[in-house]
Amino acid sequence: MFFRDVNLDGRRVDLRVDGDLIGAIGEVGSVDGRGLPALQGGMITAPTAEPHVHLDAALLGVRAPNHSGTLREGIRNWAALRDGLTRQDVLDRARTVVGWYRRHGTLRIRTHVDTGCPVAVHALLELREALAGEVELQVVAFPQEGILRRPGLREGWEDAVACGCDAVGAIPHFERTTEEGWQSVRLAYDLAEKYRKKVDFHCDETDDPGSRNLEVVCAEAIDRGFGGRVVAGHCTALHSYPNPYAAKVCELVATSGVQVVANPLDNVVLQGRYDAYPKRRGVTRVDALWAAGATVGIGHDSVIDPWYPLGTANLLDAAYMLVHVAHLTSTDEMGRVFRTLSEENHLPFGDVPRIAAGEKATFLWYAAADPIEALRTREQPRVYVRGGQI
Repeated sequence: MFFRDVNLDGRRVDLRVDGDLIGAIGEVGSVDGRGLPALQGGMITAPTAEPHVHLDAALLGVRAPNHSGTLREGIRNWAALRDGLTRQDVLDRARTVVGWYRRHGTLRIRTHVDTGCPVAVHALLELREALAGEVELQVVAFPQEGILRRPGLREGWEDAVACGCDAVGAIPHFERTTEEGWQSVRLAYDLAEKYRKKVDFHCDETDDPGSRNLEVVCAEAIDRGFGGRVVAGHCTALHSYPNPYAAKVCELVATSGVQVVANPLDNVVLQGRYDAYPKRRGVTRVDALWAAGATVGIGHDSVIDPWYPLGTANLLDAAYMLVHVAHLTSTDEMGRVFRTLSEENHLPFGDVPRIAAGEKATFLWYAAADPIEALRTREQPRVYVRGGQI
């Protein structure tokens, strides 16, 4: 194919696909595309990546609606459904949502799976293998109810990692005490070191400014040399920290190489539930993290599950929400939010895709002329090229 006068990273270029490779990229009018099917205008980007979703719970919200809208009710509703799940049920729901992601141009998906549900763990590991070559699926061993709250939780969590999960999860703010939360962080690093895994925390998903696990996550990452291999999801307590302490933590996040993944769709719904007016928005301090030099990702998190009753698996929806609730509405900020989906969101998987001559022809073409228009409309990419296949 030939793409004429398209927006690529803010430049107007022509791009030609030769077989499974990008044959040429150059200034408009400089690339020979004679005789090839052509598209005019629009915008080309790398495929997007999803760094934080829960496929084991996806589409279960209709079975157990969350009436209070709180994180804790969501956990209770999930726990009530968990023991009745079957392998086929988990696979069917996960495949449906993965299909939605693919239609929106998402080729990499990192899903958390509750280690209290071995059926779901094995089903998603099976799905990971079945999707190989189509979608890169990573599975995080996530102890939804913690690992120290009662006997058996830690053992199930360790078993899930031993079975082949890609990353070790933890939820320190949900443990019984602050000290046990910090202990769970260190146990997660210990387990990751044992099995040579990455680490992905649900961290400080609360409005409580006294929830201070993120600094422990960062300190351990520095001391153990885990920079670039740690994700801290949510981090909504950072929103409520006193400003001097928040500045210290943002600097620590940047120094440690920990990536913070914001989940604006869930957190604008779940946070602030204990507030009278004014109600906090509860999304982490993306602007302050950027200013400190930290790496940020954007996750969809939930798709019609016990925590969030909506969702389309379109990462542009999450980006659109973040622009609003985090006041990231300047031209530069909106552009950076959009780029995060196809750049920083890939970091938990390793490399960031490149669109350059000689590289594999894998990219998206949007009819929208620029990132701001794509955010405004949240349209699906019109053309999805993968290894030269359309």
